[in-house]
Amino acid sequence: MTDDSPLSPALAQALNAALASTPSRILPLSVEGRHYWLKRPEVHRNLIRRLQKGDPARALAADRAGLTRMAALGLPAPRVLAEGPEYVLTEDVGPPVATLLRDPGTTEAERHAALRDAARALARLHHSGLAHGRPKIRDICWRQDRGATLIDFELFNPVADRTAVVRDAVLFLHSILQLQRERDAFFDTAAQAYRDAAPEGVWEKMQRRVDRVRWIAPLARLVLWLQPKAHEVRAALQLRRALRD
Repeated sequence: MTDDSPLSPALAQALNAALASTPSRILPLSVEGRHYWLKRPEVHRNLIRRLQKGDPARALAADRAGLTRMAALGLPAPRVLAEGPEYVLTEDVGPPVATLLRDPGTTEAERHAALRDAARALARLHHSGLAHGRPKIRDICWRQDRGATLIDFELFNPVADRTAVVRDAVLFLHSILQLQRERDAFFDTAAQAYRDAAPEGVWEKMQRRVDRVRWIAPLARLVLWLQPKAHEVRAALQLRRALRD
């Protein structure tokens, strides 16, 4: 247990019941009006899935290490409330930014704020010499009263070089375009916020990174002609154009 105070009896009971149930990689818990997340190793049903996803125990250990490192540096990550060899219990930090962008109940101002805060949180991580590893907007949560919080540190890099930081930033912006399907004001808000807050030289390295793969553009256009719903490919082309502007 990592919190200064023990779990409430109700939360401890809910945690024990959840741990005794059928294993689920991520399980939400609601206790006394508050929300929590229980994370355990993923159960792979076959060898192919295991080869694709890697060792579940190692992924959970990396996630735990990332959460611990983030907390030590005062960076935006969920608090770990309890943990064991095969589980981590964290606080709820709001819905993912990707969910907010799709939610018709989210105002335009809230969407811009969520993306702006997410970009700044990622830049803050990068200034600390760390890389998230997969900072897609489904892996960054936002709540109006606390801003953006990074989650899912299974690919966390505690000694990131500039290449890892650039890759992080490219993945972050690409995930916005992949969801939005085109460059829009929301993308521009996130891009500008990251550019303004990023470590010196990162934005220019992002531009050079996407320019080095310009030879892929004709092939990507062919893929889109054959598969118009290849949103990941379309987003890659749009990101290259956006970074070159």
